[in-house]
Amino acid sequence: MAQKGWTHIIVGAGAAGCVLAHRLSENRDFNVLLIEAGGSGAMDPTLKVPMMTAVLLRGKRHVWQYLSDEEAGLEKRRISLPRGKVLGGSTAINGMVYARGLGIDYDHWAQSGLTDWSWSKVRPSFLKSEIYCGKNNSELHNQTGLLTVSDRQKPLSPLVDAFVEAGISAGYPRCMDFNHPDAEGFGFYNFTIRNGHRESAATAFLKSALNRKNLQIQTGCEVSKIIFNRDKATAVEVSISGEKKRFYAEQEIILCAGAIGSPHILLRSGIGPAQELEEVGVKPIIDLPEVGKNLHDHVLIRVSYGAPQEVTLHGLTRADKAAGAFLKAWLFGTGPMTVFPLEAGAYIRTKGDDIPTIQSHFLPALSTATMRFNPFRKSANNQPGFMANASVMRPVSRGFIRLTGSKPTDPLKICVNYLEDDRDLFQLIAAIEILRDVFAQKQFNAYRKEELSPGNEIRTKNALSSWIRQNASTVHHLCGSCRMGVDKNAVVDSELRVQGVEGLRIADASVFPSIPSANTAAPTMMVAEKAADYILREH
Repeated sequence: MAQKGWTHIIVGAGAAGCVLAHRLSENRDFNVLLIEAGGSGAMDPTLKVPMMTAVLLRGKRHVWQYLSDEEAGLEKRRISLPRGKVLGGSTAINGMVYARGLGIDYDHWAQSGLTDWSWSKVRPSFLKSEIYCGKNNSELHNQTGLLTVSDRQKPLSPLVDAFVEAGISAGYPRCMDFNHPDAEGFGFYNFTIRNGHRESAATAFLKSALNRKNLQIQTGCEVSKIIFNRDKATAVEVSISGEKKRFYAEQEIILCAGAIGSPHILLRSGIGPAQELEEVGVKPIIDLPEVGKNLHDHVLIRVSYGAPQEVTLHGLTRADKAAGAFLKAWLFGTGPMTVFPLEAGAYIRTKGDDIPTIQSHFLPALSTATMRFNPFRKSANNQPGFMANASVMRPVSRGFIRLTGSKPTDPLKICVNYLEDDRDLFQLIAAIEILRDVFAQKQFNAYRKEELSPGNEIRTKNALSSWIRQNASTVHHLCGSCRMGVDKNAVVDSELRVQGVEGLRIADASVFPSIPSANTAAPTMMVAEKAADYILREH
């Protein structure tokens, strides 16, 4: 069954797709179709309550539950890699931290030849999206955009302020705004939370565009592949309730399916390393050897301690208290579940570095899993305590995504290669030592009990290395698998056009040449704003 009439088809209604759908449909000459494999999420209250993040990430209703391959650098453990499958994509299930990354991240992109992606060139795109509702009004923020960015409200626990003050006592700067291009030190994060409810890319960018006649949103629509007429992308083949359809685009198809989804669609469509495609029975259309390569992520560890229950969030593990807090947050936007509890954090330099190399988030509990649905199952949050994670801001290790067969249902081989490069491991060892020093400060004297992880017995470099490989995990910031660049091997050019074909762009975290040194939702929305500018300028 064929359907025609669209000027632009956007695949994936996540952080980038929602932005792009809003911006393109502002132009009345365009007729835009936005495709999403998941549902609308309109009837699920958990999507509104900020502290439901941990529950959503572990669920299946709104999530692609990918697993990495056995990771050699992590003692052959397979790592859970959930990605959003609902309007809003991963912004509907993530931790809602709004952080742009350091200015030097984008200047590094520019130095590689991507001159339109320097900090000075991307800054306006960050500002365009934002409606800032916090106290730190300055030229760093904008109050006229669509995406609500807010400060933390009432402190969740005295432990949160203790973490920031302990960092200052340990000799690190106070960070007044993590969205400053030269941010460094200990402070409090911004969040995409509006009136106590989650602000996803869908609630921010789609809500005001829903009544536009030139925008149609198709949920429950899974893309099989891109259809080409010679070297021009002309249609997407999809499955809706088991029925195959084709949607045709007169001008462009834009993939916004994320660091896993976008390369997956390209590879199934015959765009990728020709030899690898032939080995799994896919006919190559364009030999682009780096599709699926350059995959990387922020890798983290957690340093945790026991603490008195009254200063932690441990009480929310009780089903009755959790249920009451959930209802209060959902119905009225008030109470302890209206925030994501990683309020405080840090950008930290390790010894000898010129810029911060470690990012940290502090939690006044041992796990973000605030509800224990099964009382007979052991939980990571089975006692009161607190923890801080630490992730490598600019990891060196690189992995890949590869097809294992020609069918859309064939599993992907996803190998992130966490800690393949020992430099990433050494950064995490340094991070543990830094966090231990912070937690040893006087601000924690009234709260700090025994060290739970890594544990007092794990002190030597060898012991820490072993512990890290056994326990390190992901911050859920996968990116880079359809690298942007000016060289012939880049998957997309500086204006996000897929090389070697016409009528096809990618606008999501897969195009990052290297990962920004912070949470990746805001940079992904910035990429979509830039993509919209490129498309509208060509019209």
